[in-house]
Amino acid sequence: MKSPSNNVELPFLIGCASILLLTAPAPLAAQAVVEGRVINRTTNRPASGAKVLLLQPRQGMQQVAATVTDAHGHFEFPPEGVDPKSFYLVQANFQNVPYNAPVEFTRDGKAQVDVTVYEAMRQAPALGVPQARILLRAAGNKVDVEELFAIQNPSQPERTYVDSSGTFHFKVSPGAGTPRVAVAGMKNMPLPQAVVAGKSPGEFSILYPLKPGLTVVMVGYQADYSPSEFRYGDSVPYAIQSAEMDVLPATLTVASPAFKPDGKDPDSGGEKFLAEGLPAGAPLTATLGGEAAPESSSSDTDTPQDQVKVTPDPMTRLGIPLLACFLLLLVWALGVRVAKEWPRFKKSQAAAVLQHKEFGAKADQLLNSLADLDELFAGAKIPEKKYWKERLELKAKLVALVKKSQTLSPDTYAARRTPR
Repeated sequence: MKSPSNNVELPFLIGCASILLLTAPAPLAAQAVVEGRVINRTTNRPASGAKVLLLQPRQGMQQVAATVTDAHGHFEFPPEGVDPKSFYLVQANFQNVPYNAPVEFTRDGKAQVDVTVYEAMRQAPALGVPQARILLRAAGNKVDVEELFAIQNPSQPERTYVDSSGTFHFKVSPGAGTPRVAVAGMKNMPLPQAVVAGKSPGEFSILYPLKPGLTVVMVGYQADYSPSEFRYGDSVPYAIQSAEMDVLPATLTVASPAFKPDGKDPDSGGEKFLAEGLPAGAPLTATLGGEAAPESSSSDTDTPQDQVKVTPDPMTRLGIPLLACFLLLLVWALGVRVAKEWPRFKKSQAAAVLQHKEFGAKADQLLNSLADLDELFAGAKIPEKKYWKERLELKAKLVALVKKSQTLSPDTYAARRTPR
C-alpha cells in the first residue's frame, strides 16, 4: 500500500525538474570570429600598422568594424554585430591603396582572411596591352564605341602603380563626348571610374591604382554618324600586342590602315578586323561609311494603353550607366572568345587551341542566355528588377570566364617581351 507522502512526492519532483529545464540558460551560439593577416608581397613580409576595415555591401559599403594590424601583420575584429550568415569584405588600406578580400565563414562561425598588398610605385612601369577589343556600332545618326583594354603591369618585384596625374591614359575620336570608364574589380564586377580630362581635346585619364598583373579597363562613348560617315581615331600610350575590331552592321564599308579584314564575327554578325604588334601611341583608326542600322524606337506611343507603367526606383534611374558597364563587359567576353593567339604561340602551344574551343562553347552558352534575356525584356515579358538581377549574374560569369582564359598559357606577357 502506497503512502500519501509518495503520491505527493512524485508530482513535486516532476514539477521541479520542469522548472529547472525551463529556466536553464540556452546553449550560447558560436560567436563570429574574423581574423587574418596582411602580407606585403613586394617584400614578402607582414604589413604592420595597416588599417583594416570589415565592410558589408548594403546600400553601399557599410563599415562594420575597424582595426589595425600588429607587428606580425595580424588583425582580428570584435565579434559584436558580425553575423556569420551574412557576406562581408575585408579591406586593408596600405600606402593609400585599398585591397579587398571576401570573408568566408566555416560552420563554427570562424573566418581566416589573408589580404595581399603591394608597395606603391609612382614611376610608371612598362605597361602593355596584351589584348584589346573594339566594337563600332552605327544606329540611326549615332555610333556607339565600346573599347576594352587588358592592361598588364609587369613590375618586378611586384608593385602597384599609382599616379595623381593618372594611371591609365587614352584618347578618343574628335567630336566624342565625355567617355564613361569602368574597371573590372573583385568578383568581376564593374567599378565606374571618375574620368579626368587632359590638356588637349579628346585626352582623358583615370586614377585607378594598377595592381600587378592584369587589369581590365572598359571605355565607352557615343559619337555622331553623319552624313553616313564616321572617322574612328582613338589611341593609348601603350604597346598593343593584339587588337580586334567588330563593326556593325556588316553592310558598312570600312577603311583602316591598321586593321585587316578577318571574316565575320559568329555571334554579333558584324565584320571582324584584326591588328597585331601595334607600337605605343599607334592610332587605332578606321573610317566607316554606308547606311546605319535603324534606330530602335521606344516611344510612349508604342505602349499599349493597358500596360502597367513602372515607377522609376533607384535601380531604374541607374539603368543607363549600369547597362553601359554591362555591355562593356559583354563585349570584352565576346572579344576574348574569338581572339587569336600569335603565330609563334600557336605553333608552340597546340594544346591551347582545344582549351580556347572549350572556352568558346561556354561563352556561347552565356551569350545566348544574354540574348534571350534581352529579347524578353524588350518584349516586356520579364520584370525589370528580375532582368537586371539575371543580367548582372550572367555578366559576372562571363568576366570570370574571360579572366580564366587569360591564364591558359604560362607564357606571360613579360616573358614574351624579353629579348632572346
